[in-house]
Amino acid sequence: MKRSLKILLLGFLIVTAAAMGAAAVKSISAEAENNTPVHKAEYASTQDEEYFLRDWEGYVAVFRGGEDTPAELTDIETATLNNVDREKLRTGIPATGKAELLSLLEDFSS
Repeated sequence: MKRSLKILLLGFLIVTAAAMGAAAVKSISAEAENNTPVHKAEYASTQDEEYFLRDWEGYVAVFRGGEDTPAELTDIETATLNNVDREKLRTGIPATGKAELLSLLEDFSS
């Protein structure tokens, strides 16, 4: 009698665990379906400044808009860059906004 009670209790626990697991999976999938799509927040200003990267006396320099003098001179020597990058710097590499500018500078410095 004692053994059959243990088996019955164990069976009940297994069925209960299976039912609880199925309910948990169902609630997770239902929650995923009901969620509204996530919108990516953008914190860009309404008027992004336009920057250009150019070679200035052997270094990569940051120019704003159509200015002829650099707004900032980096310590990245153009001689250390490959030929394609040096050629792009001769004509000017545009960057819209600070984030794109920083990304380009990071690429050149690595």
